[in-house]
Amino acid sequence: MKEKSGAWSFYSQRVKIRIEGFRLDWLLNQANEAGIIIRELRIISDTEASGWIAAADLALLRRLAKSRYRITVTEGRGPEYRARTLLKRPVTMAGCLLMASIVAVQSMFIADVRIDGYKAIPEDSLRLCLEEAGICEGVFRPAIDWEGAREMLRETFPQLTWIQLVYDGRTVILNVNETEKEILYAADEEEAGCISIVADRSGYIESVSALRGAAQVEPGDFVNEGDVLISGVVPMEPTTFQEDWPTEYYVRAKGEITALVPYRLTFNQERYTEDVAEEGQTTVTDRREQTREEAEAVLNQQIRLWKKENLPENAEIVNESLNFCYKNNIIEIGMTLEVRQQIGIEKEILVGQENSDN
Repeated sequence: MKEKSGAWSFYSQRVKIRIEGFRLDWLLNQANEAGIIIRELRIISDTEASGWIAAADLALLRRLAKSRYRITVTEGRGPEYRARTLLKRPVTMAGCLLMASIVAVQSMFIADVRIDGYKAIPEDSLRLCLEEAGICEGVFRPAIDWEGAREMLRETFPQLTWIQLVYDGRTVILNVNETEKEILYAADEEEAGCISIVADRSGYIESVSALRGAAQVEPGDFVNEGDVLISGVVPMEPTTFQEDWPTEYYVRAKGEITALVPYRLTFNQERYTEDVAEEGQTTVTDRREQTREEAEAVLNQQIRLWKKENLPENAEIVNESLNFCYKNNIIEIGMTLEVRQQIGIEKEILVGQENSDN
C-alpha cells in the first residue's frame, strides 16, 4: 500500500492591527528589536499605521506600546478565526461538517484503476483479474486485500516478474513487467523492451535522470565511449520464498544524462594580411601580420561553424583555452573546449549472455 507522504500545513494565526499615536517610528523600531515581524506595513499618516502580525506577538506589542499608543485589531486570519466565524453561523458550520464528511467518505472508495507496463498480456485480462480480487471502481478501499490481489496476479500470469500495486488517493495503479522473449525482442522498435543507454562520448558526468532502468553512473564519474549509463537490466528483490524466483527484470531504459565533454581542436589561419589603399593614381599594397584581436575574430567564426556542424543544438560551451603558435605564414591555434551536452544512445541487451551490458 502507498505510504503517507508530506504533512498538513496550516497558516499561522495572524491579525491585522491599526496603530495610533505619535512617533510611530519609535514603536516600530522597538517591535523590530523584539523580533516582532510586521508584514504589509502601511503608514497612513504621521500618527497612524496598519499591518499584519502573528497573533502570539500581539500581547508583547501592546506591552511595548503601553499607554502611549492605541492598538486595535481590525481583522484576523487563520484556523482559529475561521472556527470562530463558523461557530457564529451554526447553519454554515453544519453544512461544512456535512460536506467534509461526504468528501471523507468518498475518498475511501476507488474511482479509477490505471494499468501500465503490460505488452503481451491484454489490459482487459489484467483488469478482470483485479476485479476478481476485489479491486475495481466503487470498491471500499480499506476492505481490499492487497497482498491477496498480488498473489492472484502472480498465479494467473506467471510471466510477470515484477508487480507494483499501490493507490494514490482514489486511484489504484498497477505496474507490471513481463519476461517473455518475444516481448523483449519485439520486431517493432517502439515495443522493444531490452535496451540500455550507453555513452556515445567520453566525458565527466554532470547529472543523471533515469526515468526507466537502473543508473550505472553518478555525477562526477568519468565515462568512456560505450560505457553503460542506464541499464535495461534492473535487479529486483524476491517478493515470495518461492525457489528460482527471478532476480532481475528487463526494460527499455529511458532517461537523460548530461556530461562535460572535452574537445581538443586545431584551427589554422593566414598569418599575414594585405591592406590595399589608393594613393592618388597609385594602388599601394601593405602586407602586415594579423593582430591577436583580428585572429580571435576569425577564430570565433570558425568555432561557430564547427559547433553548428559537430555539436547538438542544446550543447553549451562552458570553458575554453587557447594556444597561439606562429609557423611561417600560418597561425596555428590549439583550442580545448569543455562542452555541456546530452550523451547516450540506445543499445540492445543480449539477455542470457555474459557481460550482456557491454
